[in-house]
Amino acid sequence: MKEDIIINNYHLDENQKKPILENPKYSLIIAGAGSGKTLTIVGKIKYMLENNLIKKDEICCLSFTNEAVLNLKKNIYQNCHQNITTYTFHKLALNIIDNENFLIAPDNLKDTIINNFFTKLFLENKYTKKSVYNILKIYGPFKEYQYQKKDLKNLKKIIKQFLDLYSSNTFTKKDWLNFFKKSKKHHLLIILYAIYNLYEKEKQLNNLLDFDDMIKLAINKLKRKKIKLPFKLIIIDEFQDTSLLRFTLIKELVKLTNSKLCVCGDDYQSIYNFSGSDINLFLDFPKYFKHAKIYKLETTYRNSQELVNIAGKFILKNPKQVIKNLNSQKHLEKPIIIVYEKNPKETLNKILNFFPKEDKVFILGRTHYDLKKYSNKTYQEGNVKFLTIHASKGLETDHVIILNMTNEIYGFPSKQKDDTILSLVKKELIYPFEEERRLFYTALTRTKKDVFIITNKYNPSIFIKEILKEKNIKILHL
Repeated sequence: MKEDIIINNYHLDENQKKPILENPKYSLIIAGAGSGKTLTIVGKIKYMLENNLIKKDEICCLSFTNEAVLNLKKNIYQNCHQNITTYTFHKLALNIIDNENFLIAPDNLKDTIINNFFTKLFLENKYTKKSVYNILKIYGPFKEYQYQKKDLKNLKKIIKQFLDLYSSNTFTKKDWLNFFKKSKKHHLLIILYAIYNLYEKEKQLNNLLDFDDMIKLAINKLKRKKIKLPFKLIIIDEFQDTSLLRFTLIKELVKLTNSKLCVCGDDYQSIYNFSGSDINLFLDFPKYFKHAKIYKLETTYRNSQELVNIAGKFILKNPKQVIKNLNSQKHLEKPIIIVYEKNPKETLNKILNFFPKEDKVFILGRTHYDLKKYSNKTYQEGNVKFLTIHASKGLETDHVIILNMTNEIYGFPSKQKDDTILSLVKKELIYPFEEERRLFYTALTRTKKDVFIITNKYNPSIFIKEILKEKNIKILHL
């Protein structure tokens, strides 16, 4: 394609230019890690503005976090010298329901309601009282002192997750009857239903809306055609993280405005099933938007070919992934180094001493607690940063260190099992460790150079055992 599109001083490659120059009604850009997804999005906007194919007010960009939105906005401004409407989904919903009179519910409102319920409110109803006693296995006199605190803590966690998943989908009050029919956990459902009603009542009494309420209100307003919006092009970044509720908002927005829709993402990095995202919405995009054109960005400018080969083979063990043949001009003979720890705290320091001081390093943990095992430092400043793998998505660095790749409940993959009640409100993953596999892929592909993976020689993660079968792996004892 003869057109030359330059973003951040990079000349876009042929695959990046295709969705820009062809510009179909509906397009899905499947972008490999480090393949220039943001460059392509910004390139599309720049090309359309410069060729008078669209006005700046007719473009709406969406992403999932405030940080991602700010980054996208900054990139667009640097290259297009114009401010383009760029929202999180909640900010867009707020904009749509503009004239509604309400307050935003505090972030901790659900936790407050749950805590109040177990402090005293459950005693006010014989059914909730019986259900709480049954679940916490409380018998005889002095009941309030007999349950295990960890059991109550775990129960509260399940309730919060259930209610979050319930609201991030398109369930209604009628669905509760189906929940009781589908599940035998009636005592838990009675508690869930009671807390759900207390939460809804609290919002109603105080004129509060939570984030999901905003999206639901916005959907209703779009359905009733009670608003006019100028958009002719809607671009969505990180589309693999979409929940059914957000997807419904997008569908109604496209229907109302008759705009073009371009969504971008990487199914290999869909890692938010636990909070309501549904990978099928990404994989089945052409079913929902007929005649959608699919594009693949398969040249990575971040990882070496050797790392891409190992990570690609690993992720494609998942049956629900789109095959991408990623290629790179970069080469590194042994990009993955398995480190068998002797003393965890010494091991991390020894690895950090390998890197030039000017190089940037991510220390990645499956959870926030992983770092405690390896260091007393927090590593939040300078060139070395500790992040959870979830927080590292979308970022890149020179070197990556992955902690605690052991075969334990809180190792990686995590062997913690969800309570079966959650299957009522979220898509069940069928393949073993399907999302953990995507999480490991995400961690591996943050690096421009190499990945050091710390494990225990006598109790390694099943993922370690799997990649040890590959060549281009180095082993160290530290």
